[in-house]
Amino acid sequence: MTTGTRERQAIRRSSNVPAYNQLAQILEQQIAALTEEERTRALPSEGDLSRKFGLSRITVRHALKKLEAKGLVYSAQGRGSFPTMPRVSGISGFHSFTSEVRRNGQEPSTRILAAAEVDGLPEAVTEKLSVTEYENGPQVFLRRLRLIDGVPIAIEDAWLPKSLFPDLAPADFNDESLYVLLADRWGVEPAWTDALIEPNRASAEVSRLLDIGSDDPVLVAWRVTVTAEDKVFERVRSIYRTGFSLRIARYRLG
Repeated sequence: MTTGTRERQAIRRSSNVPAYNQLAQILEQQIAALTEEERTRALPSEGDLSRKFGLSRITVRHALKKLEAKGLVYSAQGRGSFPTMPRVSGISGFHSFTSEVRRNGQEPSTRILAAAEVDGLPEAVTEKLSVTEYENGPQVFLRRLRLIDGVPIAIEDAWLPKSLFPDLAPADFNDESLYVLLADRWGVEPAWTDALIEPNRASAEVSRLLDIGSDDPVLVAWRVTVTAEDKVFERVRSIYRTGFSLRIARYRLG
């Protein structure tokens, strides 16, 4: 955190409020004033906070644990504590990434990292999403990097069956909504979705793309999206950096 008036607050020794609660309140106020870019940096270490506020490390640790329980900070092993990103909900639901993020008052952007026609789904996808041999035909593969206010938050791999989209080609993709493209050209719209979410560790490639530390914790979401006619038209693997809230709902429209 930057120096200035935000850091001149002090622990009141005569207060009836426990010191760890006072420190948690001070840090919460400082975190609320951070910019998106500042939120990508680690908080001061336990030792630094201990010296700055004249508190024991145990008291500092208690304050940080309280903030972590409130979802305001998260710990990265060997790197310290980081502020969480502002809450983002429904990224993996039916609203497009672009519209949902803008609804939260933030600026979304997407970078296409790869697009290609492939013979079938990777083994990991078939296992996680219970894909039958009959369903595992030619696909159009799309890899995108999702950003919010310029900060990378997810790598999204999507596979779309050529049987449903025979004319879909890698050149059709751009940084606009995929769902809008599918609805406009093929009349295909999502009706319900189902997702499996599990923790994992960042590979070297994931670390580079998400700008996080090697072996940092990540969340992996495996998802199928289905039409009203119960046709699976999208299978997705999303890898999310930690440090923001995510809600994924399973529901059917109308």
